[in-house]
Amino acid sequence: MTEFSNFVDKLVEPERSQCFAIFALFVQNVDMLDEYYVKSLDAVNTEKFLKFGLTDSGILTLSKRKYLVLTDDFKLANYLPSVEVDVINFNNIRVFNWK
Repeated sequence: MTEFSNFVDKLVEPERSQCFAIFALFVQNVDMLDEYYVKSLDAVNTEKFLKFGLTDSGILTLSKRKYLVLTDDFKLANYLPSVEVDVINFNNIRVFNWK
């Protein structure tokens, strides 16, 4: 959710505020979902930490459970298919005019 919030923050108004309003509604219901995280200690001990850093190492670890990954990180987006993880590069959909 942190990464999604970072993506939304890059939008221009009024789309930014509209997305944050929807995001807030979603988060209010997050207790209905299972939320997972990777401890920083575990992330830095992964094979790909030196290549991808802390956040992306956590994403790599969790996505191996077959989650769809939404990212604007070109390097990560190109790597994930090689380990059979579905990915959407946010930059490929950012250009759509969402109205």
